Amino acid sequence: MNDGFSDIQKYISIFDRLMRMYYDRELSGFEIGWGQQFYIEYLYDHPGATPQEMAQFIRVDSATLTKIIRKLTEVEYIRVKSDARDRRVKHLFLTDKAVPAAEKVKRIHGDFYEILSAGISAEEMDAAVQTLRQMAENVTQKVWHKRERHHDK
Repeated sequence: MNDGFSDIQKYISIFDRLMRMYYDRELSGFEIGWGQQFYIEYLYDHPGATPQEMAQFIRVDSATLTKIIRKLTEVEYIRVKSDARDRRVKHLFLTDKAVPAAEKVKRIHGDFYEILSAGISAEEMDAAVQTLRQMAENVTQKVWHKRERHHDK
C-alpha cells in the first residue's frame, strides 16, 4: 500500500467535514445546507436543467436526486415543469424564494476559496484542481460505472 494514500484520505475527510460545517453555518438562515447547495447552485447557473443533467454533473444516483428534488420542492426552492414537447421530460427551475440562497452559496464559494487558497499560488491551485479532477475521474471510472452496471442487472 502506498503510504501517501492514508494522507490523501485523511485530508479529503478533513476538507469534507470542515466544508460541511462552514457551509451549514453560513446557510443557517436558509432552508438548505451542505447537501442541497450543489443543486441550488447548479439550477442557478443552468435554469431549466433536467434531473438527468444534474445527476450526471453532480455524479449522484437517481434515488438521492429524487429525494433532494422532493425536499427542495417542499421548501418551495424549486419548481418542476414538464417539457412542452415531451411530458415525460421534467425541467427544474429555482423559485424567487431560492434566489437569495443561491446568491449566498455563490458568495460562500468565493469566501471559502479565499480561505482554502491562502498562501498558495494560482499555478499551485490550478495544479491541485487538475490533480483532484483526475482523481475524481479515476474513481468515477471504477465506482460509478460499476454502480451503473450493477443497477442494470
